Formats: sequence, structure tokens, C-alpha cells
Amino acid sequence: MASKALIGDCDNLNDLPILEMSAIHGDDRNFVNHRYRFAYLTKTSFSLSEIKQNFTISTINYPHPYSQAATLDKRIQIPRPCYDAALAPMLDYASLPEEFRLDLMRGVAAGEQECPHGSHTFNAESVLRDQPHLTHAEHVIAGPDNNDVILSVFTPKETSKSPRPALFTALTQVIDLLAGIDCVVVSVEHRLAPETRAPGPAEDCYAVLVWVFENAASLGIDPAAIAVFGVSGGGALAAATCLMARDRKSPAVPIKAQMLYSPLLDDRCESLADQQFEYGNPAPTPWLRATWDHILGDERGSENVTPYQAPARETDLSNLPPAYIDAGECEVFRDIAVTYATNMWRCGSTCELHIWPGAFHGFDMMDDPQIPLINIANKAKANWFKRVLTTETKPMPATIAQAC
Repeated sequence: MASKALIGDCDNLNDLPILEMSAIHGDDRNFVNHRYRFAYLTKTSFSLSEIKQNFTISTINYPHPYSQAATLDKRIQIPRPCYDAALAPMLDYASLPEEFRLDLMRGVAAGEQECPHGSHTFNAESVLRDQPHLTHAEHVIAGPDNNDVILSVFTPKETSKSPRPALFTALTQVIDLLAGIDCVVVSVEHRLAPETRAPGPAEDCYAVLVWVFENAASLGIDPAAIAVFGVSGGGALAAATCLMARDRKSPAVPIKAQMLYSPLLDDRCESLADQQFEYGNPAPTPWLRATWDHILGDERGSENVTPYQAPARETDLSNLPPAYIDAGECEVFRDIAVTYATNMWRCGSTCELHIWPGAFHGFDMMDDPQIPLINIANKAKANWFKRVLTTETKPMPATIAQAC
């Protein structure tokens, strides 16, 4: 029988296949071979000792320790929350250059650049080596602009008597959350910015979503148990894919749930969090603006930006799949995560929201028994997926769009 499929940024669900969308912006096939785009699929968390051992980036030019920036950096003019005391030491090992570097981000994503999380090679072979219970198949489908879109499907070797759920992901930071979950993982090789501006990458993801839905039987996927998951920039793709699936009636593709994990949603970069963490943060506001510049070009911040490009531009968040949204209290994505969840509630959609106190962007990619906040955050994500994706699918009552 079919296997369940999980669509999103790899996470765990019982009986669920996974489709993945990468969140890194920029595409250079000479620099990042598509077979190395399974970033963080084989290992999603690292100990502080591993970070200290593997951290080799030598281009940090921040003038003060990140953990002390609020008190030492005169550029920070307003109060801001303090970092969690257990997480603070990680800041000064897991820091990036203050100036945005696309080459660094691409290299980290490809496993070709040593980074705070260690230097690893990510490809199908390494996934299968670390997850021997999976098989791998690669498919090429027609994209929305006469482009080819490559996707990889990782399926459990053991046969299933019933279709498996599916996770559609924009990044692969989920393997630890999938422990003990019978699911299919689908990883999408969408186009990247700045070579392809938004909404091109999201359109690729939607095209793969439709293909997975239409080919669910042959893939062993339950078409009624598809979830979407995205981390950081992948969160924008996951949210946009959900909006497209809601708006486009033919074919009607039901999405059971969506997880937006520290999502990049708003190109305007004008929130209180953007001001509080303009400097002295592993992912500061200048990085955020530069990322959106790559995604949108000169359109960033203008009235021309659409919800499929920056999902926070959508004013009607009714009739969307149940969501899990989280972010750190000490990161630039904090306020937009709260706003997006609030607007979902305002429009009658369901959302579970977590803002982790004292946490910065990507804090829960590290795993250390001395840092309970990381374990709590990851367990919350895993438990949500189990609760949402292992229950019987029931039609959601329609919400009233006019009320939004």
C-alpha cells in the first residue's frame, strides 16, 4: 500500500511522507550541486562542544561579543530582551559576519562551507547511510516556467498496508523529529533567488505539491494527509504554498497542516524586533533586508509585493490549514510570527504559537542536555506533528473571509 507523505521542512509525523523545499536564496549549480541540497536532513542538532570544535568561519567582524551586545554596542539604543543564560555561550561560537554574504549562506546550505553547526556533506547517499530504513527515488517534473524541478522522495523500506501521510518541506531540519514516524520525505529542488525572483521558487513548490497530490497512489502517499513545513526562508515558501493551494481551485489540493518555523514572512522589516535586533544578533536586520533584496530586488517594501512573494502581505488568512508557528524572543522574526498567527485567528483559522524566551534564530538546531529550552522547543514541534498528522482527517468548517 501507499506510504504517508510529509510536505514541509522535515519534521515528524506518524505515517507521513515528506516533501522538502530549500530556504537558501541563490542558485549556482557549479557551486551548489542539487544533490547536495538536502541540508541538515541527516543531522538536525549539534552539541555546544561540536559547535566549538567545528566552528571555523574566520570572517566575523562584529565589534563585541553577541551575548553582551545589548550592553556594549552603542548602536543599540532601545531596551531588548536578554538572551537565555544557557544559550548565550553559543552566540559567540555560532555567529556569522555582520555583513550579509550570499556565498557563505549557499555554502552552509550545501554542506560545502564549514559553519557553526559543523562541516557536513549533505546528499542522498549520506541520508541513506544515516537512515538505512529509507529508500530514495529522484523525479523530474515540468515547472511553471518551462523549467525542470527535481524532487527526491525518501520512502521507508518496510511496506505499509495503508497510505502514509506526507510532509512538504522548504528545508530539511526535521530528521530528529521524525524518529519512530512512518512517513515519506519529499525534498524539492526549487529555483533560487536572486537568479529567480519571488514568487518563482514558491511556484515551483506548488507545482511539486500538485504533482505529489496527483501521483499520491504511486508514491504511497495519503493525499488527505499532506502537511507543509518550512524553516526561516523556507517558511515563506511553505506559507505561500498554502495560500496558493487555498486560492487555486483546480486542482483542489487539501493541505492538512502547516508548520512555519521562525518564518521569513514580511519584506518591510519595520517591526519592533527589527529595531531591537538590528545589531548584535546571529541573524540581524541588515541580513534580513539583504535577504529580501535578493528575493524581491527593487520591489522590496513597495506596494507591488504580493502575498505569494511575502505572505505577510495577505490580509485574508481564512480557510488555511491548522498552523504551528514559532520563533525566538530574541530574533527579528518574532513580531511577524505573532502578527501572522494573530491574523490567522482574526480570520477564523487555527494556529498554535510559541515564542521561546531568550532564544535567537536557529537556537534549537543545537542539542545539549544542559539547555532545557532547546529540548522543550523540539518536543513541542514533534508533539504537534504527532497530534495533527496521526489523527483522522476531517473537513474543517469554512471561515468567513468577509470578517477579515
